[in-house]
Amino acid sequence: MKITGVTAYVLEELLGDKAFGWSQWVTDRRQTALCLISTDEGIEGVGEALSTSGPARIVASIISDSFAPLIMGRDPFDSAVIWDFLYNRSRDQGMKGLPIAALSAIDIALWDIKGKALGLPVYKLMGGAYRNKARVYATGLYEPQHVPSVAEALVAEALGYKKDGFSAMKLKIGYGIDTDMRYVKAVREAIGEDITLMVDANHAYNAAEAVRLAQAMEEYDVYWFEEPVPPEDIDGYLEVKQKSRILITGGECEFTRYGFRELITRRAVDILQPDLCATGGFTEMMKILAMASAWNVAVIPHVWGTSVGLAASLQLFAVLPHFPERRYPAEPFFEYDRSPHPFRDAVTREKFVMRDGYLDIPDRPGLGVTLDMDFVREHATSVKLEKG
Repeated sequence: MKITGVTAYVLEELLGDKAFGWSQWVTDRRQTALCLISTDEGIEGVGEALSTSGPARIVASIISDSFAPLIMGRDPFDSAVIWDFLYNRSRDQGMKGLPIAALSAIDIALWDIKGKALGLPVYKLMGGAYRNKARVYATGLYEPQHVPSVAEALVAEALGYKKDGFSAMKLKIGYGIDTDMRYVKAVREAIGEDITLMVDANHAYNAAEAVRLAQAMEEYDVYWFEEPVPPEDIDGYLEVKQKSRILITGGECEFTRYGFRELITRRAVDILQPDLCATGGFTEMMKILAMASAWNVAVIPHVWGTSVGLAASLQLFAVLPHFPERRYPAEPFFEYDRSPHPFRDAVTREKFVMRDGYLDIPDRPGLGVTLDMDFVREHATSVKLEKG
């Protein structure tokens, strides 16, 4: 089997009055770069690059202009060899960020091809499933725009997630300690004690501020405090972790095994959160999991994209080992983005439906989803094509 074509599709749409804020800025659009790889045997694979890693158009250009010419004629089953080759060709300029997000989309598409060619889901190719469904938590509770009371709007949204059957949800913070505490208090009192509540500051604080906030949040039974400090501040992570009884998580802004090495070996976080669509795809994620397992650091991947990235992340979630293995292992959470997204569910023919707080992990070949090409072609704002 040989690679005969690579197409990168950019999808982007403004959110209008559904724009939402968080600690760094207001998100006024959703975007993504999808990668479709074709072969001489008629099998196609799809991957996605995490849109939060940068403008989707740039990622698409890296896929089609830089990487695609290098993999024409290659065997998609040589995914590890291809990964190392592309990384080495771009490492002088691209050890992190947009090039790795582009490489992630290519790698995911190659694994999709392998699974389809063998008639097996990707999780089977990676060694088998520890679980066949994912216990989800709702990612939402961003700062709504143009509402009379942000706190009241957040409470209403949180109660909606509780009504829908979520057993856990994540609240965005990072607006200042007093404001954060007002939101945490309001949401916790509204949802009660039985719902797991996480918070995410998106690296809005220095270590001293994050420690103050973490200690203040303890009485509200916050399960984890995500990205309390900037991702470069490993010592800051350690300081917050040492002075807080709340679990500290992070890693969505990190890339490849090299970027995660220090987070893992220094035990800077309690839970590691690499994103499959940003950190290097399946090939690299398996190496990160192996390192994390060796240091007994738990991994709960970051997930934030379309149903392509969701399907791929569910395949990865199936093979997450237990941290640690025991008779009654802890059941990990799976991130389920519920923030406004006009085309998240429309890019694939298959749809995901939460039942009783869980998503089923697809057992169809490859990622288990099929692109709705009519929708993708109709809504793509740009297309980058490379044919052999």
